[in-house]
Amino acid sequence: MKNYFEVKKNIVLTGNSRIFNNWAEHSSITADDFIVALEWVCDDPLDANGMLTREIALAPDGIVKLRRINDHHTGITSFYKFEGDNGGENGKLGTIWGGEIFDDGFMRKISLSAKDRV
Repeated sequence: MKNYFEVKKNIVLTGNSRIFNNWAEHSSITADDFIVALEWVCDDPLDANGMLTREIALAPDGIVKLRRINDHHTGITSFYKFEGDNGGENGKLGTIWGGEIFDDGFMRKISLSAKDRV
């Protein structure tokens, strides 16, 4: 039961997930989309120092899978979007993720890690 995926999945399926319900209001995602992404983020292998390496983020047209890059020398964490994680070509370098632009014209950075509640 890595990072309580089954518990979180049940919360979504019973309609009690505040995060999923809110994300569904502001995007075209379905419960199935959210659960698939939730399983991916809960399978986070963590890095050698036990830090998270994955997040999922809300976009107006779906969910974006992100890789967390933790620089242990500076303490800076950056988020990268890799095409292979998001249905594109594997092996391509990721691009730094700066958020998503929503219908109101504002950029938002809304994300969830394996350690967050749903």
